[in-house]
Amino acid sequence: MSALTVALTLLTVARVTRLLTADRILDRPRIWIMERFGPDSMTAYWVTCPWCMSMYVGAAGAAAWWAWGETMGYQAVTLALAASYVSGWLATREGD
Repeated sequence: MSALTVALTLLTVARVTRLLTADRILDRPRIWIMERFGPDSMTAYWVTCPWCMSMYVGAAGAAAWWAWGETMGYQAVTLALAASYVSGWLATREGD
């Protein structure tokens, strides 16, 4: 296991967690869940809580790393998601 693969996996978990819990592109499924189960339900909480979701995304990331971690395909996908996370994070810190 290389330090690069670990770093890419960690940043990928952060990016996918944000995608699932907060990004507007997935608002429709989150809204559907809140309407279906109610905004105060545990299911609605789960799909909007980054701490909760990151445990499951992290487990999936660890399983993916275990299966494909040192392959070029895995590293290409995680590099793209890690770059997305870092650039999004930096963009939120830029002044107008």
